[in-house]
Amino acid sequence: MSEIIPIIGGGPAGTASAMNLLREGFSPVIIEADTFPRFHIGESLTTECVDGLNRLGLAQQLKKLSAPRKKGVRIFSKYPENSFYVGAGDAWQVERSKFDHMMLNEAIQRGAKHIVGRVDSIQKNKNLWNISIQTVKGEKKLESRFVIDASGQKRFSQKQGLFGGIKDGIYAHQIALFGHFEGVKHQPMDMHDTLIFHRENHAWAWMIPLSETVTSIGLVLPIEDFKKTGLTMDDFLDQNILTFSEPLMSRIQGTKRLEKVRAASNYSFTMDEYCREGLFCVGDSHRFIDPIFSFGVQFSVIEAEYAAKAILACSQTDYSKWSPIHEGYMQTTTQAQDVVQDILAYFWKHPWGFANMAHQRHADEFLEIFAGRIYEKTPRKGLLSIRKTLYEA
Repeated sequence: MSEIIPIIGGGPAGTASAMNLLREGFSPVIIEADTFPRFHIGESLTTECVDGLNRLGLAQQLKKLSAPRKKGVRIFSKYPENSFYVGAGDAWQVERSKFDHMMLNEAIQRGAKHIVGRVDSIQKNKNLWNISIQTVKGEKKLESRFVIDASGQKRFSQKQGLFGGIKDGIYAHQIALFGHFEGVKHQPMDMHDTLIFHRENHAWAWMIPLSETVTSIGLVLPIEDFKKTGLTMDDFLDQNILTFSEPLMSRIQGTKRLEKVRAASNYSFTMDEYCREGLFCVGDSHRFIDPIFSFGVQFSVIEAEYAAKAILACSQTDYSKWSPIHEGYMQTTTQAQDVVQDILAYFWKHPWGFANMAHQRHADEFLEIFAGRIYEKTPRKGLLSIRKTLYEA
């Protein structure tokens, strides 16, 4: 019988981890309390993310979602004449409720076990992790040499005291208010691409087409800007997207919101350590930057590949030799996320310098970055120039 590996969380990080572990000969057990399909944002899949899903043999399943294809991101300032375009290769926009449900079903069909329940505790006993799970039928216990924490921003293992504290990200004190709308007046230049509308003070809005009729629209700004108004989330979003910028207003007049407004706040954070003694954090469970460039699902899907390979390597060697494998996993995944954090920081500091780099000086390099090809890559001239501006000034 193959080795059981518990996975805390059934979102893309957990299900991609399960499918990668199945390929390596393990028996993953996904522990998830939520009922799927369930609402979620983070609808963009980068080219590298799609490639990772294709490596899992999911091309046909993705096709059945009939998801719009996007070629890039168009970025607007407050005025319609000021915009620029950044190519993203062959990327997709997906309705996350459908995508996440597909991923969970596929993992189960391939052999992953699914426990509907909530992990209460995780403790180390000699060389094994002991996990206590609360289900409708009572407590269930698992033990394993390896565990994957794919709990997202719930950060289960960190909150259990298994890792150090978190550091606030640059965008920690933001709030995102969002919902699905119909009746958006898409312009010919929009195609099915992500549209970003930005202004000063880290305030921005997104527009992501999910189908021919449904569009995800969100507004991100400092949380104090929302609190001081005293408005409900519904009223704040509905009023502010109409006045945020001219190019956004021209597309959303007369739209209809399909559901209540949802929110996420204080979401930007990082952990220095997120892998130890066979416990691997994957995706949002160890770091989340700002979602403006939509790398969240990619980090989950690609880190799941690296985690499965690292677990396989650990399983083939003595426990005393695991530490370098853990360090390698953290180094590779941290370096990739650092690329995205640095280009985002440069964008907010020098938006038109960013546009010049993306269109002229380093267009090919930026296309590779926005396509998500950021793992195990030697930094090139554009990224080095950005880092010099950010850190050597």
